[in-house]
Amino acid sequence: MENRDLLWMRRALAEAERGRGAVEPNPMVGAVVVRDGRLVGFGHHARFGGPHAEVEALARAGDEARGATLYVTLEPCCHFGKTPPCTQAVLDAGIVRVVAAMRDPFPKVAGGGLAQLRQAGVAVEVGVESDAARRLNAPYLKRLATGRPYVVAKWAMTLDGKTAAASGDSRWISGPRSRALVHELRGRMDAVVVGIGTALADDPQLTARPPGPRVACRVVLDGSARLSPTSRLATTAREVPVLVAVTDRAPGDRRDALAALGCEVLAFPGAGPVPILALLDELGRRG
Repeated sequence: MENRDLLWMRRALAEAERGRGAVEPNPMVGAVVVRDGRLVGFGHHARFGGPHAEVEALARAGDEARGATLYVTLEPCCHFGKTPPCTQAVLDAGIVRVVAAMRDPFPKVAGGGLAQLRQAGVAVEVGVESDAARRLNAPYLKRLATGRPYVVAKWAMTLDGKTAAASGDSRWISGPRSRALVHELRGRMDAVVVGIGTALADDPQLTARPPGPRVACRVVLDGSARLSPTSRLATTAREVPVLVAVTDRAPGDRRDALAALGCEVLAFPGAGPVPILALLDELGRRG
């Protein structure tokens, strides 16, 4: 590994970051094309279903890609998905060396892309800035490895460790900047999960304001289906998805009332609390 490889891979990682929130459940990927020490092309996967980073970078490089090095944050794909395989684009462009941060564990790739490039005579190196690449795509890697989604925990807390005043009021422990960050985070998530206690006490909307690139499904852990049909969650369920996770102890009429408003009622067996791991399995299955 040379210093210039680190430099260019960090540039590719910065490119990849530009796709955050818009490409999931695909991974974020960035690529740069370097010839004779000069940057001649760059690109990132900008949206789910859109061109991959390598294709974007090679298109910018044009004829200057011939004889160049491609730096990419994830192994190029070698299968037909929503787009053609990137390995063929790399070969067609005349790239002579590929430096990848990490292998792609996706079963249809899993080293096959790198093997295809090597078989075609392209020099291949793997592992430059691999830790940074893994951090970048931790949600993608978590779901592939476990079938469950990556979970971000968020709470507001005072310096002395309290999440509410003695009166029980928990509003505005946070400040304007931290609340803005929360909405930015929500706008990149596929789901926002709260317990029924929070839903009853705060009557939250759980939407991103202003909207972000994604619209999160609002999930309530509500074993007994206590969510009020007049709550802001229930009354806006046809505008922004709401999933109410219940167990066998939830009365049928309460389930029906929420379903009639557009909530999806997801029932788990048993009379105890909603089983978190089973819920994560289901959310992972749904992507």
